[in-house]
Amino acid sequence: MKIQYILYLSGSNLTKRKLRSVLTIGGMAVGISLIVFLISLGFGLQNMIKSQITDVEALTILDVTKGESTLLALDQNVVDQFKNIDSVNDVSPSLSLSGQIGIQESVTDTAIYGIDPQFISMEGIKVNYGELFSGAEAKEILATSTALNLIGLGDPEAAVGSELDLKLLVPEKIAGTQEEELVAKEVKVVVKGVIIDEDELAIAYVPIKFLESMGFAPDYSEAKVKVEGQQGEDFTLARVKVTDESQLASVRAKIEAMGYQVDSIADTVGQIDKIFLVFQMIMGLFGAIAMFVAAMGSLNTLTVSLLERTREIGVMKALGATSRDIYRLFLVEAIMIGMTGGTIGVLVGYLMGMGVNYGVNYLAARAGGDQVQLFYTPVWFVAAVIGIAFLVSVFTGLYPARRAGKINPLDALRYE
Repeated sequence: MKIQYILYLSGSNLTKRKLRSVLTIGGMAVGISLIVFLISLGFGLQNMIKSQITDVEALTILDVTKGESTLLALDQNVVDQFKNIDSVNDVSPSLSLSGQIGIQESVTDTAIYGIDPQFISMEGIKVNYGELFSGAEAKEILATSTALNLIGLGDPEAAVGSELDLKLLVPEKIAGTQEEELVAKEVKVVVKGVIIDEDELAIAYVPIKFLESMGFAPDYSEAKVKVEGQQGEDFTLARVKVTDESQLASVRAKIEAMGYQVDSIADTVGQIDKIFLVFQMIMGLFGAIAMFVAAMGSLNTLTVSLLERTREIGVMKALGATSRDIYRLFLVEAIMIGMTGGTIGVLVGYLMGMGVNYGVNYLAARAGGDQVQLFYTPVWFVAAVIGIAFLVSVFTGLYPARRAGKINPLDALRYE
């Protein structure tokens, strides 16, 4: 029997018993839609939380510090060593110190960070008003709105271009000795850009070369390493960036083997992924229970159909249909039920999620809040759900299909 005719007979058998078919397909659709709806909620919440703490670039960056060690150096030689590690593209060293900014009589304490302007994107700095530094040694400053507000510059747009007094304690060697003393130095700087800071921290950024010109030794507090595959001064931090997130672990291991402490936002993201994996498994379990019930309903429908069509099967075999043809007929019916229910379920689950997203965003817009996406359905997840629906259909159809294929035509023709 040709497959086209099997498909025709299967479709005809399902449409003849419309109510039963609708209920069976509906049960399968409910189970699938519940899975899609619940797990899409998990994906949406996961993406929403991750987007609040990082971006794609941040997942390829390592923050390297000396930790508690007083023996390690984080100088230009070490930065060059980081650059020579395979997969490392950029290394952004930085200085951190305390200082004061002020205008006229208004002064406030501020955390000052010296950074390399060419690696400003690696530092995660987003200028909301104004622009970036005009040069590597420019006497310019990027300040948070909180810091500017503390000195009376409450309007961030108007603050751009203002001239501030920057006061720093610069280490200088005492004449005739190897010891150093801190000497207060004050310099005029221009507000080049304003950063809207939700954490309300008083922070300012200046070009690192500008700090060095004032007398600060490049005793960096941090270095950010960007990994990509390219090839003394003592920094406090170095930020390393990798070309590919998959290279993060190997580069991290090499830097840690040198004795340095390495941190990455990917650690936090990994913990979030683990938490939501458990959440999605629990949500999937609830949906799987509903799907199991629907699968039992499909099995029951096919088994009852087998009993009702015993005589019909006998006639078909008497007319030349083989046991394999009958087997394929019932299996195709099971697959039709499952795939139709699966497709409808995916569509309903997706539309439910989009409906909730729209409702939440509508209320958020009315209240003046930000847009969010509570539900997110990846394409690969849709394909996986359709695949599961197909497998469930095959498994539920195997038993009635085997029974139908084994029916003796003589016994079937005598069946009442």
